[in-house]
Formats: sequence, C-alpha cells, structure tokens
Amino acid sequence: MIKINLLPTKRKPARKITDLQKQMILAGVILAGVSVGGFYYNITLNKKIAELQQQRDADTAKIAQQENLLKEVKNVEDERKKVTEKIDIIEQLKKNQQGPVRMLDEISRSVPAGIALTSFAEVSGNININGDAFTNGDVVKFVENLKSSPFLQEVYLLESSLSPEKGVEIYRFKLQLKYKGI
Repeated sequence: MIKINLLPTKRKPARKITDLQKQMILAGVILAGVSVGGFYYNITLNKKIAELQQQRDADTAKIAQQENLLKEVKNVEDERKKVTEKIDIIEQLKKNQQGPVRMLDEISRSVPAGIALTSFAEVSGNININGDAFTNGDVVKFVENLKSSPFLQEVYLLESSLSPEKGVEIYRFKLQLKYKGI
C-alpha cells in the first residue's frame, strides 16, 4: 500500500537576492572574465615575444653570415685588385723591356766595320757612347746611321780625337743621344 502524507510541511521561504548581491555577483563574473581575458592576452603576448626573439636571433645570425660573406667578397676583391696590379706591372715591364732591346739593336745595326764601342752608359735619359775607330769617316758614318734611326734622336758627336795606340793612330770619339722609342 502507498502512503500519502497530506499534512502541510514547513518549507523555508525562498531567499530574496538583493540588488547589492546581484551587483556583487555581476562584479565577480566580470572580474573573472577580465582575469581570464588578461591571462589569455598575457599568454599570447609571451608567445609573440618568444617568436619575435627567435626571429631577431635568426636575423642576427643571418646578418653575421652576410657580414662574413661581405668580408670574403672584399678579400676576394682586394686579391683581385692586387693580382690586376701585378699583371699591370708585368705588362709594363714587358713593354719597358722592349725599349732597351730595340735601342741596343738599333745601335748595333748602326755600327759600321772599323768601329769598336768601348763604353755605353745612360745618365738621366741621355745615352753616352765612347768608342774607337780606324778612320774619321767611320765615325761620321756611325753618327749618320744613328741619326737615320727612327728610334733615336738628338744624336750629337761630343768629341773626336786622334790618338796613337801601339804604333797605330786611332780616332777616339764620344757621342750623346736619346732614345725616343715608338
């Protein structure tokens, strides 16, 4: 059998929430929301800071690498410049080598039979030649041959004298000329 109690029971009356309590609950919910939002914002900012620091570190490493490459490029450019200067010096030496060889060749071609050159010197651009000849005509022919050369200029006979040497009369001469080259 089922028993049903029909007697009235004592119930506690429902509590009334006051305006102050409502405001306190609302402030608590808002404070909790702001705290959770601030915490989330702090976490996202920390992640962003970490990412930016990693990016900065990567950029710093890349800059250091590029500076090393730039130093290597500068070193290569300096070496290239040095090699180019050395090549230019070698080329200039080769060009300068041809001048004295050509000058000596011109002088040797101009020497007629009967002439012996005794000294050859270059002093401040002037070439001084001393020599001996059997006749004065040989000396004149030598001077004319030197004057006709396109590589020689300002050929001057400075001195020509007759002097006896071991019973033979020899003409001693001194010449001065300049090499102009072409």
